[in-house]
Amino acid sequence: MASRIHRELERVYWEHRQGLFTLALSITRCSSRAEDAVQDAFGRLWRLRKPPRGELTPYVFAAVRNAAIDQMRRNAGMIQPPEEVSIFDAKAEDPAASVLEAERQELVRQAVEALPDDQRQAIILHVYGGLTFDEVATMLAEPLPTIASRYRRALEKLKQALEKVKSQ
Repeated sequence: MASRIHRELERVYWEHRQGLFTLALSITRCSSRAEDAVQDAFGRLWRLRKPPRGELTPYVFAAVRNAAIDQMRRNAGMIQPPEEVSIFDAKAEDPAASVLEAERQELVRQAVEALPDDQRQAIILHVYGGLTFDEVATMLAEPLPTIASRYRRALEKLKQALEKVKSQ
């Protein structure tokens, strides 16, 4: 039985590893803490004796989210926090990437980071994590209409923020 859980955990990891890291990074804002959160979550999940009820993918995302929050709590009293990073800090593979693209990414980053936590999580989990709204609702233990509404409000705020910048 345990080996079946392990195979399923491996599958979820390989299918969603970037989304899991992105979720942890959006909470911790530190790549090393995000990596630690994913590792902590999978260490705990690996010790499960029986599979959780329902879908495993939202359960794993919830475990990573909780581990990232734990990372933040454990390191809240740090005198000098590590350099903050963002999910938008990745460097383009093409070294000749245009300045306009870099500016656009910075505007999107600022707009997403300015969203309220619940709306930002809906965007990150759906867009960057690749979860369906049903999976996001399951993961956050919220009703599906609430998640869809948060996502829609977040998109409206992003649109307004980006249009405001565009008109300047």
